[in-house]
Amino acid sequence: MSRTIHSAARKANSTVAIIGAGIAGLCTGCYAQMNGYQAHIYEMHTKPGGLCTAWNRKGYTIDACIHWLTGTRPGSSLYKLWREIGLIQDLDLVDLHEFMRMEFPDAAPIIFYADLDRLLPHLLETAPEDGKLIRRLVADAKRMARVELPSDLPPQDIMGVGTRLQTMPRMLPLLGPLRRWNTLTMAQLAARVHNPRLRTAFQELMMPEASALTLIMMLSWFHARQAGYPLGGSLPLAEAVAGRFMALGGHIDYQARVSEILVERDRAIGLRFANGAQERADVVVSAADAHATIFDMLKGRYVDDTVRGWFESFPPFPPLVFMGIGVNRTFPEEPRLVSGSNLGLTQPIRVGDTTIHRLNYHIHNYDPTLAPAGKTVITCSFPVGYEYWRELSLDRERYEQEKQAVADAVVKALDRRFPGLAEQVEMVDVATPATWERYTGNWHASFEGWLPTPANITIEMRKTLPGLESFYMAGQWLAPGGGLPAGVMTGRQVVQLMCHEDGRRFRAPAS
Repeated sequence: MSRTIHSAARKANSTVAIIGAGIAGLCTGCYAQMNGYQAHIYEMHTKPGGLCTAWNRKGYTIDACIHWLTGTRPGSSLYKLWREIGLIQDLDLVDLHEFMRMEFPDAAPIIFYADLDRLLPHLLETAPEDGKLIRRLVADAKRMARVELPSDLPPQDIMGVGTRLQTMPRMLPLLGPLRRWNTLTMAQLAARVHNPRLRTAFQELMMPEASALTLIMMLSWFHARQAGYPLGGSLPLAEAVAGRFMALGGHIDYQARVSEILVERDRAIGLRFANGAQERADVVVSAADAHATIFDMLKGRYVDDTVRGWFESFPPFPPLVFMGIGVNRTFPEEPRLVSGSNLGLTQPIRVGDTTIHRLNYHIHNYDPTLAPAGKTVITCSFPVGYEYWRELSLDRERYEQEKQAVADAVVKALDRRFPGLAEQVEMVDVATPATWERYTGNWHASFEGWLPTPANITIEMRKTLPGLESFYMAGQWLAPGGGLPAGVMTGRQVVQLMCHEDGRRFRAPAS
């Protein structure tokens, strides 16, 4: 029986049970309420946001998510979606002038400027032997910056011919950059670079398996002023969308961990919770971890080769050790950087079973809301192995000792970079893959779903599972590359699918 026949029985006020109050779940709930459905979100944590989160320690706010928000230019396609779900209306946005600095012990830094007209001469001066590649890279980033990609398209399987014809001319200028850069991983791009410092920079900017196209896209967003930073960081974003959802009449239950999606005759009918309670619904949407959804909550019953291939072929973003440091210092002499600095270490750091030769540190000296007056938060992150930290967390004493050892080593390294810093440290907090797994349930503690690779960056993953009716999925696991845009776009598309199947006209008024 087709999805349309099954869903035709849904009432005008059909109930929708949504798993997870991350950005994707909240956005799905907002669009469901806008279109006459009755949405109820169930969240295992005590606050909204999922991976879009922050926490407080000794008066400091440690933000574990937002570096920039794509779609901050008024009038842009993604800005429209942020207005629809109430995220951007009250934000104080700032555009920072530098994306990242690559620091070397014995040479000047390489600066990735947000303005491509500043980046080009700087890179040419740094690595004249790579001039041809640098000019091509910057030219293609500029070309992409001039193209406004639509963010409000429906899923491809319900997209009309007219919409496709309108979209195609806008995509034509991107065919050249797509052909040139999406055939390369970042590791392959770095291998083409002759200058050793620039090669190191490309090796460190992103994961080696990531598509080089992601670098071009990112540079284009900054150049087009499409990637501002929202003062206050991550948690206010999540709270704003949660507020919009509840103002639309939606409901959220916290500390409600879902253990099973209830199914009758290949149709999702509700949820069972860890405490044994059950709730029925006309529609179920999982905005939770995809692996847990498919293989635990649904017991692997609705899997075909395509779905199985996601987990066999797509690499996830690696888990992180993430560290917040509160410092009685303001760093006015340091540049205000979107994603911080990458420092070459004279003495490597051991982080569990991983040796770190370069330290990613981020001085949040541009957001006074994250620290008391006269003080600053510094965050550091390290990609690490999942199994080591999962096993270590079972032995609490050794686990805490290892976290302390990491904290001591990082503070010591930063003290060499900023003499006197060790004496100014007032707070240190270390989160590990075990932390992320405990609070978000993400598969192998991945912080952003699938890594965007040449194999997956251009595909649109389906929002349903084969053979299961009245069930949909939204979130970062349905859009390689992840991030907040994946949440709002997949949540919107899920409700567009629901409306299409129910014969409704999709509506999305801004708040």
